[in-house]
Amino acid sequence: MNQVNTTTAITQMQAISIGQIIMDDSNYLTLWGQVLQDDVWYPCDFVTTYEVMNTMLRFGQDKHDAVQMTIVKKLEDMRRIPDIIDLEAELGTAVVFDNLIFYMRRPCLQQDDNWEAYADEECYYIERVIQMPIVPVPPTLPPAARLPGEDNEKMEYCIQLLHDAYNLYLGFIEIELGDEAARMKAGLENDYKFSMAYYAWQLHTSNI
Repeated sequence: MNQVNTTTAITQMQAISIGQIIMDDSNYLTLWGQVLQDDVWYPCDFVTTYEVMNTMLRFGQDKHDAVQMTIVKKLEDMRRIPDIIDLEAELGTAVVFDNLIFYMRRPCLQQDDNWEAYADEECYYIERVIQMPIVPVPPTLPPAARLPGEDNEKMEYCIQLLHDAYNLYLGFIEIELGDEAARMKAGLENDYKFSMAYYAWQLHTSNI
């Protein structure tokens, strides 16, 4: 497998579970597991590169040291191609990667001169991952310091502006602009503002 062809649409997910890893002589890994959508786990397979997998493990820190060592050991002792790492058997359970934002595309098969998506939503190519923004919890204000009702409209307006900025950022990402450049063009260079924009976008999405 030298190349993975995908659709252009990017799908964002926030958590995946991996039970088995399939390895061959390419730079790609096939992951058997599940994806979390609307608080429900669905069976799903994934394809990604070692580079993206390393990023997932790095963001997971100590939580996924065992996974990294299992992969390294398998690479050292690999005697057949393809080969499988059964994480559920090795570690006693599937491994959950959360607190990350996964940028995924649906893989394609060539039909005549066209590339068509296959497997519906049961298979994704993980293009990249980023850490989910961490927003500090603001202190609870005393009654005298709280916004009066007439100012709620201003707050809603600010939330809408932040949502629109993050939506613009996603648009730049979809046309394959780099993360740093996309944030700059959307006016989200500041990490705190980026985090607030992400949660404003999440709030708007959950209310649709």
